[in-house]
Amino acid sequence: MVMVLRVLGLVSIFLLALSFGGFLSIGVFVESSGSLSSNQNPARFVLGFDDPAVIDAIRNYSGAQILKIIWDLMAAVIVVPDSVASALKHLKGVRYVEPDHQVKVFGFSGYSDVLWNVRIINANKVWDSFYPQYGWAALGFNITAGSGVSVAVLDTGIDYRHPDLFGRVVWCANTVGTSTYAGTDLRKCIDRNGHGTHVAGIIASAINNIGNAGVAPNVSLYAVKVLSDSGSGTYSDVAEGIVIAVKGPDGVNGTADDAMILSMSLGGSSPSHIIEDAIRYALENKAVIVAAAGNSGDCNPSTDNIAYPARYSSTYSNVIAVGAMDQDYRIPCWSSDGPELTIVAPGVNIYSTYKNNGYATLSGTSMATPHVSASIAIIQALRTASGKTPLDPGQVRSAIINTALDLGAPGFDVFSGYGLINTLAAVQYAISMP
Repeated sequence: MVMVLRVLGLVSIFLLALSFGGFLSIGVFVESSGSLSSNQNPARFVLGFDDPAVIDAIRNYSGAQILKIIWDLMAAVIVVPDSVASALKHLKGVRYVEPDHQVKVFGFSGYSDVLWNVRIINANKVWDSFYPQYGWAALGFNITAGSGVSVAVLDTGIDYRHPDLFGRVVWCANTVGTSTYAGTDLRKCIDRNGHGTHVAGIIASAINNIGNAGVAPNVSLYAVKVLSDSGSGTYSDVAEGIVIAVKGPDGVNGTADDAMILSMSLGGSSPSHIIEDAIRYALENKAVIVAAAGNSGDCNPSTDNIAYPARYSSTYSNVIAVGAMDQDYRIPCWSSDGPELTIVAPGVNIYSTYKNNGYATLSGTSMATPHVSASIAIIQALRTASGKTPLDPGQVRSAIINTALDLGAPGFDVFSGYGLINTLAAVQYAISMP
């Protein structure tokens, strides 16, 4: 059985840089002589000085407070009224007096590459809400590569050289054809099609005001090439890819480097024993499979056109079938529908990374799937950061279903499943679980 995927366009641009501020305090000290009027409101200032005797002068002011002195910078942090601060500027030995302005962490939401698809599922609100307490776990962790949660992208490979994905791809496997490769030579799993790179960017593209930001911008990616450069592949190649991804780089299941989430933006029309065996293998090792529902929908509630392996979601708790939704919360007729559908996510006109350092706007349940995969990665990263164990596949499914934004008819329906994934609500739900 051959599975075929399509690419719909591209735009080229590149660059990578991620920076943001931290919590800072800038201290300044002021010196002066005299008394303070009780009807004046004191404020915090920074005073730079050349002569340490200025500090003694400040202490002579009744009500003046010296909070601290930064001797290396010859500066003091003081609390005095505005009028006194103005007078201190004229003291001999004073270099400057300025308000001790406040600074804060820049919200990730303010970056121009945080596009509608990330905002509509509230992923950016997770970053801003949880970063102050949990740091990089709010974005999937990684940073130095190989740490935190790993998402295996089973696809046409990943262009690991793309600036927006630089450092995200930490390991790869290639099962296409008669030989199998697994290791750190990422050239063996390069994406010459573009589809896998587009999916990877939806998951983990950097926040840098360039291109697009991924849902989990700091997660580690495993590039598992199970589809050829033409975008097609066999069930056996996919099944082998599932097993290899579950084992992770050390080749042993049940260890820390196992892929916790398998993102599969692919599908076929027929059931398969080997795919089902691979799904059971993943379930036994607590891996979640997030699979595209397919692009064969017909807006007929009486037909079931969910593709495999997504269609196994009704049988196995670790399979999540994902349909597509547009910017106006509408389900396109081409998004496959049926009783196995679990959830929907943005999948219409999604702008993301592409081969050759480019970007492309594509549509399909292939694009919807990585939004869910990345959301689960953030859930697991924050569970770990909060001192709790990662959720098992059934718990992951519950967190997503119970917090989804209901669309269409109340409750479950065959076109939107349980609704639109709400990353923020799912994270909050997951964190609250024991």
